[in-house]
Amino acid sequence: MAEGGKSEKSMMGVLWLACPLFGGIAALLFGQDANWDLRNYHFYIPYAFLEGRFDHDVVPSQVANFYNPLLYIPFYHAVAALPPKVVGFAIGALQGLNGPLIYAVARKFLTEGSWGVLLVMVAGVTGGGFLGELGTSFADTILSCLVLWSLWLNLGTVERFKEERGAACRKAVLFAGCLAGCAAGLKQPTAVYAVGLCGAFLVAGPSLQRGVLTAFLFGIGVLAGMAATGGFWFTELWQRYGNPLFPYFNHMFQSPWGAAADYRDARFLPENMAAALRFPFNFAFDPYRTGEAFFRDFRIPVLTVCLAGFLPTWILCRLKRGKTPGSATPESALKSRYLLGFGIITFVVWLKVFAIYRYLLVLEMLAPLGIWLILKVFLGSRRCFAYLSSGCMLFLMLSSQPADWGRVPWGDDYFGVRPPELEAPDRTLVLMAGTEPMAYLVPFFPKEVRFLRILSYFTGPSSSPNRFDERMEEAIEAHGGSIYVIYREYEEESTDAALEAYGLERKADGCVPLRPHIEQRIEQPLLFCPVAKVGGDRSNI
Repeated sequence: MAEGGKSEKSMMGVLWLACPLFGGIAALLFGQDANWDLRNYHFYIPYAFLEGRFDHDVVPSQVANFYNPLLYIPFYHAVAALPPKVVGFAIGALQGLNGPLIYAVARKFLTEGSWGVLLVMVAGVTGGGFLGELGTSFADTILSCLVLWSLWLNLGTVERFKEERGAACRKAVLFAGCLAGCAAGLKQPTAVYAVGLCGAFLVAGPSLQRGVLTAFLFGIGVLAGMAATGGFWFTELWQRYGNPLFPYFNHMFQSPWGAAADYRDARFLPENMAAALRFPFNFAFDPYRTGEAFFRDFRIPVLTVCLAGFLPTWILCRLKRGKTPGSATPESALKSRYLLGFGIITFVVWLKVFAIYRYLLVLEMLAPLGIWLILKVFLGSRRCFAYLSSGCMLFLMLSSQPADWGRVPWGDDYFGVRPPELEAPDRTLVLMAGTEPMAYLVPFFPKEVRFLRILSYFTGPSSSPNRFDERMEEAIEAHGGSIYVIYREYEEESTDAALEAYGLERKADGCVPLRPHIEQRIEQPLLFCPVAKVGGDRSNI
């Protein structure tokens, strides 16, 4: 027994070193990140927060201008101080930490040799979503480490439900809740996991009362964690705009700084129950129904098929014997119920609120474990199970096609921005028009230059302008120095219309193309053009 424990510790030690190393190397092989969100807000909002520019500029990052900047501050400093390859390797290494955490979770269920647990782990970190995000700034597969840690702690709590360790259990549950809450405070979509982790106690407790009390305690921890990482930002948004989640749910808060809308991205939400039931299969056969980038992954579709066969059997066993099929002990039955409850609750909440695949990657990573456990229940023959489960894991690994969020070859400079020369930066106003991401340019201009987003997903000339539109109108009218506009070449017509609404006109003969390194695979350049005041009707701003 002692020999086995020592061997397990050695294995975990190797994994804590090897997985980050492989993650960093894979990130370098995939190429430098150039995703849309990086160019829109991942680099700008930490800069704006650190430099106090939220009153100087006006929403260069569109709706994302109001996201919690704390998550991206380390990335901003890393890009500013380190070579791009070092940044990419570091991000990949952090994402590699999911490996040993998946191994630790799987060890709560799998008693066979390390080969089975290793197969489950490798299958968990080779999914189309996970590989697509390696080395990128999205942070979904960095915050997932907090979620997996929380899950592992909760499984340990479930194991001890029948023991008299009240104080230890309470501390573990509170800490697990804090971990999930910290993730949700940093990035709100991660809150779906906190809901799943909390709700799973209701189906995994030895009694309903114990489950409710544990879930309540976990919820307290979640709130504490959210307050620790997001409380300052909720307060900031409330004080500035009267909405702690601004601009989301503004139809409830009615802040004059935005429209009376919820601002949710509803593009991928299923339109009816039939579409919801088919949704897991979109990950393998119709990925554009759940994200902007093409990918292919069979993990959740295969798990869905397995669950369709397993759940009726599970329910019948519960009704007849009160025992989960395939469970050797009451503790393992409780753990299985907890894992199942976590997965189903998380998926249902995710499908109702987001339906965007990037926000479901923890379930992608855990799906191989679920498949393995179900096959183990149904396949009586040990040899048959060994062949089929191993073959299934191999199929999942080989069939994945990573999402491509935009990558470029590694360069000497992460962005490669060379801003135009400005005669008087302190008297220069730069307007940004169109919906293309371009806020990453701002930190490379002189700090005195002010940027206004006159046309975007969030602002623009209309019959019902928000406070930001009004602020920009006042700034343009009062400005007496140089004015320029940045826009993507294909958005010239809408840019000219927006300028006209502000009584401005673009000087086409003075335009300068901007071709930063990070945009080398984008065909049409950003254009930097001088603008002149010509007067005009501003009643529609």
